[in-house]
Parts: sequence; C-alpha cells; structure tokens
Amino acid sequence: MKCGFFHTPYILPKRTPKQVFDWSLDLAQVCDQAGFADFMIGEHYTLAWENIPAPELIIAAAANLTRNIRFAPMAHLLPYHHPTRLANQVGWLSQVLEGRYFAGFAPGGHHTDALAHGYDSVKDLSGPFAEALELMQKVWDRKPFQYRGEHFNAGYPGPDDFPGYEIEYADNSPWGGRENLEVAVTGISAPSPTLKWAGSHNYSPISFFGGFQQMKSHWDTWSEAMVEAGYTPERSRFRTCRDIFIADSDAEAKRRALASGLADTWREYLIPIYKKFNLLQGIIDDSGTGIHPNDVDENFLVEHVWVCGSPETAIAKLERMAEHVGPWGMIVVNSHDNIDNPEPYFESLQRLAKEVAPKVRMSLEAATI
Repeated sequence: MKCGFFHTPYILPKRTPKQVFDWSLDLAQVCDQAGFADFMIGEHYTLAWENIPAPELIIAAAANLTRNIRFAPMAHLLPYHHPTRLANQVGWLSQVLEGRYFAGFAPGGHHTDALAHGYDSVKDLSGPFAEALELMQKVWDRKPFQYRGEHFNAGYPGPDDFPGYEIEYADNSPWGGRENLEVAVTGISAPSPTLKWAGSHNYSPISFFGGFQQMKSHWDTWSEAMVEAGYTPERSRFRTCRDIFIADSDAEAKRRALASGLADTWREYLIPIYKKFNLLQGIIDDSGTGIHPNDVDENFLVEHVWVCGSPETAIAKLERMAEHVGPWGMIVVNSHDNIDNPEPYFESLQRLAKEVAPKVRMSLEAATI
C-alpha cells in the first residue's frame, strides 16, 4: 500500500497566501522524505478554508525541492480555464517534472466559484467541462484544427497557417505522450456519477471516505464502468482519502489530534457541511452506535471518522476497512492546517509511511466482477 497526500488545503481562513504557499512547500518536502508516492493539490477560488487558486504554482516551486514524489492538481476545474492554455500548461509542467506529474480534471463543485466565473450555478458546468476536455486532447494531438464551439473557441495551427515564414511549433504535449499521462477523478457521493465517468475513460478513482458501503460503491461503480468500456480495473489504482493522526499511544494520538488543525477543520468547517449533505450517515452505520448526526462529537470523530491512534491501532482500523470494502492501492491523507505546531503532524505522516503502510495486510490483485 502506497501513501499519498491531498492538500485541499483545509487552511484556517486567517492565513495569508504567503503562509499557505510556504506551508505547502514544507508539506511536500516532508511527504517526499517520508516516502509518499503522490502529492495532490486542490484548486478553489472563493473558499477561505480551501484557498489555493493556482496549484500549478506550488507544483512548480516544489519540483526542485523534492526528489521522488509525484504531483497533481486535484483538480483543475476545466470550465474556468481556456482549454488551449491549460493543455499547454499541463503538458509543459509534466515535462518540467519529467514524469513526476499526473492530472486531475473536474467541472467544479462550489456554487460561489461558479458565480465568480460567470455561471449561474454548478449545474451549468458539465457542458463546458466536456467541451474543454475534448479540446485539450485535440491540442495534445498536435494536428491542425480550428473549432468554434458553444463555450470555447480553440485550434492548433498547421503549415497553411504560417505567417509568411516557417514556424517550428513547440511541443507542449504531456511527458511520454498523452497515453502515459495518468488522469485521476474524485468521488464522494454514492453512487458516484463522476467515478462512473472516470471508469468509462480509463481514469483513476479517488474515493473520499464516507463509510464502508460508500467506499465499496465507489469501487463497484468505477470497476463496472471500466469493464463495460473494455478496460481492466486494478485495485492498485484505487485511492482512498482518510483523516489520519498517529502517535505512540491511542491516548497521545487523541490528545495531539484534538489540539491540531484536523480538529479545527472538523469543528468549524466540515461538520456543518457533512451534516447538511448527510455525509456522516454511512460512518454512523459502520460504528453501530445508532447516534443522530447532530450528536456527532469529538469522541466519535476520533473513534470512527479519523484513523487516530498508535501505529497498531491505525493498522487495525485500515485492515478492518479492507475486510469490508476490499483492498486499495493508496491511502491518501487529507491535509490540515498545522502551521503553528507542525512537528506532531510531520511525525504522524512519517509514521504512517514507515510503520503503518508497510504492515497493512491486503492483496492488490486485479478486481473481478
């Protein structure tokens, strides 16, 4: 089982962009040194708790500060970018990182981001998303075309378009060719239409955990769509995101977690969202407590929502999850604001990679349906 990091970033609204940028680079270096495989960075425009509007800048800055870890925007919100510009940016940056890059694409899920870009609601984003993705792929093909569409105009010039003298066109296609660029897609609802779409395009799935049945549904939805499209689903491509805090003992992990940015995020930001969209019910069902979502407290978070405890407890919790949903290829840690006291958090990340992940017992054979 590999380890990944999802830098949403879940940051306290009081933080300045400079603080967020510097913190992001610190996290990338810690994860790289600990042996994490992937570092993914969100793209949001209007959310103070998730304020990174330009993940590509962090990726570029972190490239020469790290050695092995791969980076991805997770995800570029295609309706908010011109497809020719973004295709060149993604391809060029993948070449800069010489393969330590993969991509995430999405239509966008926040109403205020949509309004800020001139759309009436997120319901208007599916059309420009599909059109932008198709145009990006055409740009990467590097064959002449001109397109005038409903949402975008784009093209790729050919010899007939020379301005009176010969031009040597820049090759900003992805490193190793478009077919070697991994694209990943996130899912949270069950069943997940985005993961069904990902499977039909041979894109990798990322499951935001909301209980055993939800995570199992994510695998089933993606793998069935893969098979229907003629692809082979592999468990090694399946990523799942969890909130994780590890220390010497369960009591110490709980104490540190409740004093950390992980608890701040849940108290002030995530619990209201999870209650509004009924995202806690699956975890409540798994817990067997039968409590009402309004009664979820910090003790419930520690015991049932977070992977919180000693390395042995973390291993046991992850193996229990695998027993219910099947194996996965990467456990992805959700990022939280620990700028004021980073060392316990850095220790937790290091212990996950070195003391927990290698000992979790799972079989990563290709899925059968």
